Amino acid sequence: MINEPILKEALALISTKKYKLAISELVKITSQYPEIEQAWFHLSKCYKEIGELKKQTAAYDQFEMIAWFNEQLSCAKKDLLLGDFHNTQLKIQKLLKLVPNEKRCLLLLSKAAFKAADMHTFLNVSQYNYHCNPSSPAVVNCYFEALFHTKHFNEFIELANKKDNKTLPNHIISLLAACHVKQMNFDLAFNLYADLERKSFHPSTCLLRMGNIKKIIGEPTTAVQLYKKALEKDKTNTEAYWNLANLKTYKFSESEIKNLQASICNLTNQNKKALGQFALGKAHEQQNNFYTAYKHYAAGNKIKNNHIKYTQSEFDYRCIKFLTKDLINSLPRVKPSSIQLVFVVGMPRSGSTLVEQILASHSKVDTSYELTEIISIASFLEQQNKSQVPYGLDSLSQQKLSKLSARYLKFIEPLRTNKPIFVDKLPANYQHIGLIMSLFPNAKIIDVRRDNRATAWSLYKHIFSEGHAYTYSFENLATYIKKYYQLMDHWKQLYPNHILTLEYEQVVEGFDSALKKITEFCAIEIEQSCYSFHATKRPVLTPSSEQVRQPIYTSALKEWENYRPYLEPLMKLLN
Repeated sequence: MINEPILKEALALISTKKYKLAISELVKITSQYPEIEQAWFHLSKCYKEIGELKKQTAAYDQFEMIAWFNEQLSCAKKDLLLGDFHNTQLKIQKLLKLVPNEKRCLLLLSKAAFKAADMHTFLNVSQYNYHCNPSSPAVVNCYFEALFHTKHFNEFIELANKKDNKTLPNHIISLLAACHVKQMNFDLAFNLYADLERKSFHPSTCLLRMGNIKKIIGEPTTAVQLYKKALEKDKTNTEAYWNLANLKTYKFSESEIKNLQASICNLTNQNKKALGQFALGKAHEQQNNFYTAYKHYAAGNKIKNNHIKYTQSEFDYRCIKFLTKDLINSLPRVKPSSIQLVFVVGMPRSGSTLVEQILASHSKVDTSYELTEIISIASFLEQQNKSQVPYGLDSLSQQKLSKLSARYLKFIEPLRTNKPIFVDKLPANYQHIGLIMSLFPNAKIIDVRRDNRATAWSLYKHIFSEGHAYTYSFENLATYIKKYYQLMDHWKQLYPNHILTLEYEQVVEGFDSALKKITEFCAIEIEQSCYSFHATKRPVLTPSSEQVRQPIYTSALKEWENYRPYLEPLMKLLN
């Protein structure tokens, strides 16, 4: 602490025995940064040198008290590093009783909440700290991070707009760009990433994100150019290779395959290595080298499965056991929303993006990207829940349910126009249909399904940016799919008139009939634009962005059969 940079000028004055000038400097420091114990120590020494003994004693007392305080704070940090959240919290709370609103304590409390995945507390403590200590850059940055990680993207943008971009650190600006993507402000996001790239802030990653934006808005040629520029900046950026593979329409050259293979051999970062293996799988699949492709997919899955342990949740079981007809009928009724909400759910890679794209082509329908607000509300309720009943649904009042309903509607407000129907497409929301129907009694659910074998293989050959840890082993994949069917059967018993089950194969092979089902269920007329859904200009943030911009095709239906000899263990588990 003696070499604290902020003390440099004061220490120089002390070394030349300019004690009064040093005192003036140290008083400024202790006023602005009272937590710097060495400032008090040197202030005490300076007072001694000029004979101010009472001030010397007072400054030294402060030094001892703050040194003890800092030591206790260090102990709390060590507890946090060990994952002992309970002791961390106890020590911080004791310190906050001595010095209320101390910014470092509140910062550590925020960090502990984040590490414990208590996102509600993370946001609340960070927000409180910001209101108490708004001039601290560390506190401001923490609040930005809390807003981002709790998906308060609009609030993040509003706060950033109040600040001068020149004063924001680059990593916060990168989060701001990501927020603009989530709010579908693609030009703003692209320009922010471009500025960061010019500043040499992780240039390869910035170019990658810029490429993703071009892919989202339907400019694959420019996306390819940006992905290749990202690789020029960093040959080990295997995410760029994976994103090229994920375009579906891009064909790897032999030299690119060799370069990627060479990069993987030297990588120590396991996530980068896994991304490279999945990209190589796709590259060899393009050449119909299915055995080699399977080997690379399997290698990538093995890496991910070894590093992301999947733990089966009891949540599905709790929904089936506790969310009964009697309980559902006893819940307080929330006033139906003025807009018609349609939730498209199912297993990932089962055709939900195609159904969303068909609906998006209709003049009465608003769509967005894969929203996670329902999952955020579910997590918030589960963190507070002390019973076995999911979300504590049996104890939620009408007022509480209405407040949560309003929270969701506020979240989607910036993403809507004035159209009467809003589609929320997120496959994983199938787990939360009980919550959705409690918040929005007039909601409609479209459950999109696909041949189990095709779904399982499509998931196994895909690497996700986050979540979906069950996809990286045959056993977990088969178990998860079976649980999905069991839970959906339960929801259909509870809400038979609110759920439409739609087979992907039916959409592809009998489009007219499927379109009629979709539009009748949503109570809208068929429009000509629905037949040319692939021409609808809209951002698509999922891996299926290229497929849904093409007319209906059937070639993917049996794609999994190319790998049949290697998938027997998976097929047996699915059966």
